Amino acid sequence: MITASAAKLARRELRRRLPRRGLPWYWAGPGAFLCFLVASWMGASLWRLPKDYLVSTLWGRCFLGGIGAGILLFPLWALTPLYVFGHELTHWLAAKATFRRTGALRLGFSRGAVEIEGTSGVVALAPYVCPLFLLLSGGMAAFVSLLPLSFPPWLPLVTATWLGLCLAYHWVLTLLALRRGQKDLEIWGRFLSYPFILAGNLAALFLTAALCSPRPCQLWEVPWGLLKEGLHMWEKFLA
Repeated sequence: MITASAAKLARRELRRRLPRRGLPWYWAGPGAFLCFLVASWMGASLWRLPKDYLVSTLWGRCFLGGIGAGILLFPLWALTPLYVFGHELTHWLAAKATFRRTGALRLGFSRGAVEIEGTSGVVALAPYVCPLFLLLSGGMAAFVSLLPLSFPPWLPLVTATWLGLCLAYHWVLTLLALRRGQKDLEIWGRFLSYPFILAGNLAALFLTAALCSPRPCQLWEVPWGLLKEGLHMWEKFLA
């Protein structure tokens, strides 16, 4: 026979071991506000980019063409096993980056799982923010470009198209996954998770757009210039 006090202690221990569903409002509210600020900052930075720096070059047109083709193609041909692999691998990499112990990695055709010690919103939401295949492809392309080799003139155009396809794949599959509903969002709660995903994707888009430019250092000045303008306006408001 279980006494009332013993049953109460058992329920309390069970709640302690289960992952928390959503942060308290005093954490989720400021966190969502901060994510909206970052999303607004990145959105304004994208708007301030030179409007013709991609369209005016053949490389940029191939990149935009890859994005457009991917947006049309991947809703019909989702390549779900590939997405499951990238999704779980991103969880695993984020766990390793935050010094969390990991266990078995299980992959299937339509779903997967990775064992991670403890719960973390950053680890849970990493696949919805980080375009893994774009980062891997871009890093490989950057490494190959440093090699003292001669490349055919069509290779940069194919690379640009491929990078656009990778970015579109991340966007489309992320939207499809969120539409089906994901338990990963329960750790921080949807109130904070959606602004975090929006801010992270806008930041990734600006990073990709800057790296696609022939003058990336010049484009890095755009967000910092906006930040200085915002701080200057805030100083005037307080004066």
